[in-house]
Amino acid sequence: MQTENTNELAAALAKAQGAMEAAKFDKVNPHFKNKYASLAAVVDAIRKPLADNALSYTQTTAIRDGGFVLVTTLRHASGQWVASEYPLPVDVKPQELGSALTYARRYSLSAIACIAADEDDDAEGARKDGQTNSKPPVKPAAVEPPVHPETGEAGPHLIVEDNDMRWGAKFVAAIKTTKSPGEINAWIDACKERLDALATDAPKIHDRIITNIEVEADRLKRTAA
Repeated sequence: MQTENTNELAAALAKAQGAMEAAKFDKVNPHFKNKYASLAAVVDAIRKPLADNALSYTQTTAIRDGGFVLVTTLRHASGQWVASEYPLPVDVKPQELGSALTYARRYSLSAIACIAADEDDDAEGARKDGQTNSKPPVKPAAVEPPVHPETGEAGPHLIVEDNDMRWGAKFVAAIKTTKSPGEINAWIDACKERLDALATDAPKIHDRIITNIEVEADRLKRTAA
């Protein structure tokens, strides 16, 4: 999507890109150990070069075909603009949506400014033993809500699981069974120590959990209404 003419925008962007330095890879994926540039680092890399050349950007959300999208628009003082859209998940909890939105903002912004935000893995995500993986991704099995190891009850309790990803999946499964905001808070209170640890040791998992909590809280609010 763009205005009919983009000549002034293109000229200004060319100058801005000539002044841009690579975004600082200030974060490390705790699972894959690859470095990446946070949203703040991407913004720091492009803000001044864009502003110095009469360019600005906006990132807003919109509804398309019943789903949410992130709309990233690069604008020039002349009124010319170019925009891109990034689909956002619908059936997720607020914390997951927040995490997805941050992810979408980072990638959309780095893409429209044409700067790198992640290390190049040389297509390792699509390779296996030197071969391109042409098989479609396998949908992970559904995670059952955790029950107390001693009582067998499904109500709020401390979830015992060493692996962070599996723990997060179990916690999310538990949150999705809640029937009131109070029950959500009870799960959070019961697992507060582990949640606090994830915020420091595995922030992406923590963000997904927070998104799920927010989405579920919103669902309960709509149901009550």
